[in-house]
Amino acid sequence: MEYAQMNKAPSNVQEIPPQEGRLRNVRATVDEYVASASEKAREACAYADRQVQNNPWTAMGVGFGVGMIFGALVAMASRSRHTALDHFR
Repeated sequence: MEYAQMNKAPSNVQEIPPQEGRLRNVRATVDEYVASASEKAREACAYADRQVQNNPWTAMGVGFGVGMIFGALVAMASRSRHTALDHFR
Protein backbone atom coordinates (compact mmCIF):
# COMPACT_ATOMS: atom_id res chain seq x y z
CA MET A 1 0.00 0.00 0.00
CA GLU A 2 2.83 2.39 0.82
CA TYR A 3 4.40 1.77 -2.60
CA ALA A 4 1.19 2.77 -4.35
CA GLN A 5 0.93 5.96 -2.29
CA MET A 6 4.57 6.91 -2.86
CA ASN A 7 4.42 6.33 -6.63
CA LYS A 8 0.99 7.72 -7.38
CA ALA A 9 0.58 9.60 -10.66
CA PRO A 10 0.05 13.36 -10.50
CA SER A 11 -3.60 14.32 -10.79
CA ASN A 12 -3.04 17.81 -12.19
CA VAL A 13 -0.36 20.02 -13.69
CA GLN A 14 0.62 21.63 -10.39
CA GLU A 15 1.62 18.25 -8.84
CA ILE A 16 4.22 17.46 -11.54
CA PRO A 17 7.79 18.06 -10.32
CA PRO A 18 9.54 21.05 -11.96
CA GLN A 19 12.33 18.99 -13.56
CA GLU A 20 9.75 17.25 -15.72
CA GLY A 21 8.93 20.29 -17.86
CA ARG A 22 8.06 18.35 -21.00
CA LEU A 23 5.62 16.18 -19.08
CA ARG A 24 4.11 19.32 -17.59
CA ASN A 25 3.61 20.79 -21.09
CA VAL A 26 2.07 17.59 -22.41
CA ARG A 27 -0.25 17.33 -19.41
CA ALA A 28 -1.31 20.98 -19.82
CA THR A 29 -2.03 20.40 -23.53
CA VAL A 30 -4.06 17.28 -22.76
CA ASP A 31 -5.98 19.17 -20.07
CA GLU A 32 -6.79 21.92 -22.59
CA TYR A 33 -8.04 19.37 -25.15
CA VAL A 34 -10.15 17.61 -22.53
CA ALA A 35 -11.65 20.90 -21.40
CA SER A 36 -12.38 21.85 -25.01
CA ALA A 37 -13.98 18.47 -25.75
CA SER A 38 -16.06 18.68 -22.57
CA GLU A 39 -17.30 22.14 -23.52
CA LYS A 40 -18.23 20.98 -27.03
CA ALA A 41 -20.04 17.95 -25.60
CA ARG A 42 -22.01 20.17 -23.22
CA GLU A 43 -22.96 22.46 -26.11
CA ALA A 44 -24.06 19.48 -28.22
CA CYS A 45 -26.17 18.12 -25.36
CA ALA A 46 -27.77 21.50 -24.79
CA TYR A 47 -28.54 21.78 -28.52
CA ALA A 48 -30.04 18.27 -28.59
CA ASP A 49 -32.12 19.06 -25.51
CA ARG A 50 -33.47 22.26 -27.10
CA GLN A 51 -34.34 20.40 -30.30
CA VAL A 52 -36.17 17.65 -28.42
CA GLN A 53 -38.05 20.23 -26.35
CA ASN A 54 -39.06 22.18 -29.46
CA ASN A 55 -39.89 19.13 -31.63
CA PRO A 56 -40.92 16.21 -29.39
CA TRP A 57 -42.74 14.23 -32.11
CA THR A 58 -39.84 14.50 -34.51
CA ALA A 59 -37.47 13.33 -31.78
CA MET A 60 -39.74 10.41 -31.01
CA GLY A 61 -39.90 9.45 -34.70
CA VAL A 62 -36.13 9.63 -35.07
CA GLY A 63 -35.67 7.51 -31.94
CA PHE A 64 -38.16 4.95 -33.24
CA GLY A 65 -36.43 4.80 -36.63
CA VAL A 66 -32.97 4.39 -35.12
CA GLY A 67 -34.31 1.68 -32.81
CA MET A 68 -35.88 -0.20 -35.72
CA ILE A 69 -32.68 -0.04 -37.78
CA PHE A 70 -30.59 -1.16 -34.81
CA GLY A 71 -32.99 -4.01 -34.08
CA ALA A 72 -32.93 -5.14 -37.72
CA LEU A 73 -29.12 -5.10 -37.77
CA VAL A 74 -28.95 -7.12 -34.55
CA ALA A 75 -31.46 -9.63 -35.90
CA MET A 76 -29.54 -9.98 -39.17
CA ALA A 77 -26.24 -10.40 -37.33
CA SER A 78 -27.78 -12.98 -35.03
CA ARG A 79 -29.25 -14.93 -37.91
CA SER A 80 -26.04 -14.85 -39.97
CA ARG A 81 -23.90 -15.87 -37.01
CA HIS A 82 -25.97 -19.00 -36.41
CA THR A 83 -25.76 -19.86 -40.09
CA ALA A 84 -21.98 -19.45 -40.10
CA LEU A 85 -21.66 -21.62 -37.01
CA ASP A 86 -23.72 -24.38 -38.64
CA HIS A 87 -21.12 -24.63 -41.43
CA PHE A 88 -18.38 -25.45 -38.91
CA ARG A 89 -20.30 -28.20 -37.11
